[in-house]
Amino acid sequence: MTRLAIYALLLLSIGSSCASRRILTLENRVLREENTALAERLEALSLNAPPQEQYRRRPDLDVVASWLQIAGYKHTVREDKQHVHLEFVGLNTDFSVNVQIFEDADVMFLATGDYMKLADAADTDSVTLLLVQIATLNYQLLVGKFQLDPETGEVLLSLELLLDDGLGYDTFIRALEQLLHTADGRYPDLERAASGTGL
Repeated sequence: MTRLAIYALLLLSIGSSCASRRILTLENRVLREENTALAERLEALSLNAPPQEQYRRRPDLDVVASWLQIAGYKHTVREDKQHVHLEFVGLNTDFSVNVQIFEDADVMFLATGDYMKLADAADTDSVTLLLVQIATLNYQLLVGKFQLDPETGEVLLSLELLLDDGLGYDTFIRALEQLLHTADGRYPDLERAASGTGL
C-alpha cells in the first residue's frame, strides 16, 4: 500500500479513532518496508564500492605517493609539497614526470620534465620540423598532448585528470603509464625532426 492510499484512508476515516489507529499501523508498516528496501540498496552499493585505498573523493599528493608506492614507482614528494616527482628510464630516452594537483580547477596535472628542448634542434629548419611533428602527434594522440613551454623552450608531454568526481587508483596508474609509454615511444619521431632528418 502506498502512502497516497494511506492518506486517502486517513481522510475517509478522520472521524474514527479506531480507523486512525489502523491507518497509523499501516503507515508504520509501509515505512518499515521502505527502510528495509533502502538498507538493502545501501548494502548493495557498499559491496560494489571500491576499497578506500583504491578510490579517493579528494585525492591529494599523499594519495598519489601511496599509489605510486603500490605500483612500484620510485618517487619523491618535493619539500614544498607542490608536486610528486619520479624518474623514468625508457627504451628510447630518460625523463622525469611531475604530478601536481590544482585544487581550484579540480585537476591533476601530469607532465614530463627533462624530455627535450627546442635548443636541441639542429637549426631553424629543424625547429620548424619539430613543431610540425608535435602538431602531427597531437592530432594522433587521444590521451596527452605535447606542448612547448615558451619560457624555457622545453618540449613536454602532459595530461590532465579531472577530479570533480574523485579518482581511482586504476585510472591514475593507467594514465601515468600511458604518459610514460607515449613519451618514450614518440621520442624517436621528435628526435628525427629536431635533427633535421625529416618527419
